[in-house]
Amino acid sequence: MPNQLTLSKSDFQRYLDAPLHLWAHKHNRIQTQPSEFDLHLMQQGYQAENLAREYLYKHILSPESEKNLQFQQSFSDGPFTARTDALVHKPQSETFDLYEIKSSTACKSEHIIDAAFQALIVRQHRTLDRVFILYLNKDYVRQGALDLKALFRTEDVTEKVHQIIPEIASQRTDALAVAQQNTPDGIPHCYKPKDCPCPDLCHPSLPQQSIYDIPRLLEKKKIQLLGQGICAIKDIPHDFPLNAKQRKIVQIAQSGQPFVDTAAISREFDAFQYPLYFLDYETYISAIPLFNGYHPQQQMVFQYSLHKMNALNSDPTHSEHLSLIQGEPSRSLVEKLVKDIGDAGTVFVWNKAFEIGRNKELSLLHPDYAAFFERLNKRIYDLGDFVNRGLYIHPDFKGSWSIKNVLPVMVPDLTYQGMPIGDGGEAMAAWGQLKSGKLSPAEFDQIKKDLLSYCELDTLAMVRIFKTLAAFLAYTFTNALAHILKFI
Repeated sequence: MPNQLTLSKSDFQRYLDAPLHLWAHKHNRIQTQPSEFDLHLMQQGYQAENLAREYLYKHILSPESEKNLQFQQSFSDGPFTARTDALVHKPQSETFDLYEIKSSTACKSEHIIDAAFQALIVRQHRTLDRVFILYLNKDYVRQGALDLKALFRTEDVTEKVHQIIPEIASQRTDALAVAQQNTPDGIPHCYKPKDCPCPDLCHPSLPQQSIYDIPRLLEKKKIQLLGQGICAIKDIPHDFPLNAKQRKIVQIAQSGQPFVDTAAISREFDAFQYPLYFLDYETYISAIPLFNGYHPQQQMVFQYSLHKMNALNSDPTHSEHLSLIQGEPSRSLVEKLVKDIGDAGTVFVWNKAFEIGRNKELSLLHPDYAAFFERLNKRIYDLGDFVNRGLYIHPDFKGSWSIKNVLPVMVPDLTYQGMPIGDGGEAMAAWGQLKSGKLSPAEFDQIKKDLLSYCELDTLAMVRIFKTLAAFLAYTFTNALAHILKFI
């Protein structure tokens, strides 16, 4: 690796994430590409940054102060480089304030680190006075034209930055040494293979059932196990400290046999009320609120899929809505949902915190339907709880209760693989394309069809998983009855 290698703020964050991720990036060994959701977030960040500049001009500068703004200034300190979001020059004191612009709705610890990395470099060229994080105000609700003064918040993090600058100075030197290595030998890897951008480097020999499949296992415990030469779940000692849920998953993985608590599942089934509904929303996240009633980073519901079963042995019927109108998308969706889902019957979702949260937001957007959404939320049952609460655990779930992990095991003939739209991030991007006005009629029709198919699969998957759970009960009852009949 040549000596002129440089390290940016993004490089430093890669090092903090895992030193081997930085080495892989600098040596062209990254295996993954940004997802559709990642690209969407980047675009949202650019939009927030442009508005933040306008905010700084209007609300930080004042004519009498003679301050001036400088954007995207590049600085270096040897091999370390920085491109600042904004510098406010104060001529009277010949000092500068540094602003780090973020599209999030909170000032986070990683933002302080970013600012410290930048400040450490900039102060070699400018006299820095204060350091600020400029971010979106989560409490702002749009009404009419954007109110930039209310949209943004600034937090003075100068003292926090000063406190960690010595540590950042030391760490960036370590990061540079890692990047300059000719080989990855001895460089610490990450402990999250599911999100790893270079799995061939970080986890080259990962067993099918690994310690990383244990939910919420602390990093220090992963390190402890790896230090004992243990990476496979099958090798975890029976006395290794785990909580009850983790131990149960390990035991099932080691046995290779699924666990089914039919008595608990039966009790849950007894409480369900027909007709049964299976509901899924698709949403679009916008950093800047696009319509009245929305706050920054709020998810706009633009689509739903709904399957309905009148009886356990009945074929489900399907209804759906995809909002493609100009303007706020959810009004027509709500009006149709009210007709489709009725006011009685259990409503199944997967990860109820999401749908319940969206329903609460929809009730604020459409107060005339607030009572409907309050009743709807009381009817919701999280189908994922059968797995998440341990009523049914299969070794091949790999410690996850994501529907993308559960479906191939419980319903192997149903799959997301090969679909043009295969996850929520892609669905979000697809809706953005449909709304862009840049598609040909043929492209528009195809993407619309793909989007409807994806959302429909989400609820059909829940129907099939529900029927599989019901089949467990039927199988248990049949076996029990046969056992009793043998003695009659």
